[in-house]
Amino acid sequence: MLKQTVFGEFATGKEASVYTLEAGGVTVRVSDLGATVLGIDVPDARGNVADIALGFAGVPGYLGVNDAFYGATAGPVANRTARAEVPIDGVVYHLPVNDADTNNLHTDKVHGLHKRLWTVDAAEEAPTGPELRLSCELADGEFGLPGNRRVTAVYALSNQGVLTLTYGMETDAPTYANITNHTYFNLAGHAAGNVEGQLLQISAERFVPIDATSIPTGELRDVNDTPFDFRQLHAIGEHIGDEDEQLENGRGYDHCFCVGGYADGGADLRHAVHAEDPASGRALDVSISAPGIQLYTGNWLDDAWGVKDGAVYTSRSGFALEPEFYPDSIHHAAWPQTIVTPERPFESVIQYEFTTV
Repeated sequence: MLKQTVFGEFATGKEASVYTLEAGGVTVRVSDLGATVLGIDVPDARGNVADIALGFAGVPGYLGVNDAFYGATAGPVANRTARAEVPIDGVVYHLPVNDADTNNLHTDKVHGLHKRLWTVDAAEEAPTGPELRLSCELADGEFGLPGNRRVTAVYALSNQGVLTLTYGMETDAPTYANITNHTYFNLAGHAAGNVEGQLLQISAERFVPIDATSIPTGELRDVNDTPFDFRQLHAIGEHIGDEDEQLENGRGYDHCFCVGGYADGGADLRHAVHAEDPASGRALDVSISAPGIQLYTGNWLDDAWGVKDGAVYTSRSGFALEPEFYPDSIHHAAWPQTIVTPERPFESVIQYEFTTV
């Protein structure tokens, strides 16, 4: 099932909508405001349904000054970029400086993709389940980057309740992209509080260390004998308080994990993360086509105004899983790159499977 309802208005009078996709016992609500995931309703092991995605109750929350990026499409350059500089073919382009006085975070916190009203290209009941297709046009020079660009986001909910999100970008000139989704999960329910007792397994033998401003150092470090070893299922909070420079730099986990099996230029899905909530029995499996996935444990969350269901979000009320190319990859030539050209468009596929244990 797929239905459209009014979400709210921009100051200009333009109207944002909510598109509700329902199939396989899962309900997903997406807005054309920012191609944003507003909520995901799934049952627990006893059949009790809860919304497991953090977010706001209405348009004002999403348009307000907020760095959390709840459910957002982050881009065209997600995560952090050193000195806010993007070198392409010998020319240095400049993103807005909006993080740690010198760097860039998620392109533009005020005017980024997550603040735009996207075009709805299709909202239909496909044979495999409901689908929503969105697009957003970016002019040459917008956000400081070259190329007239068309960004696309496709949300497809299968009849088995599996959600697949496909991001794309086409351009008429070489440019740079690293687009991701920024949904925060709390498998006990979005208003259930601290997630440190929930369990994670990440299919990664290496992670990307960061400096004190959260910019990658250039190293890809082995997770062995570190608090970043999630190869076996264990609680998010088991090592989050360890004395570790990397945890101090991120105030907890805010790091990209190098998911095994990536082939340059390929779009094959690989399993990246398994998560469980022991109390409810809800489980989540995430498969990705990108090289890495950022784990952010909501270390800076602090929201009460405008939150849905009157909830209050505090530090570690949810964890974000952001499939992406390694942050700041443009400055590390040996890493997988996402220079987008007319001949080589950007694509990233994310798959969420909701089960119980």
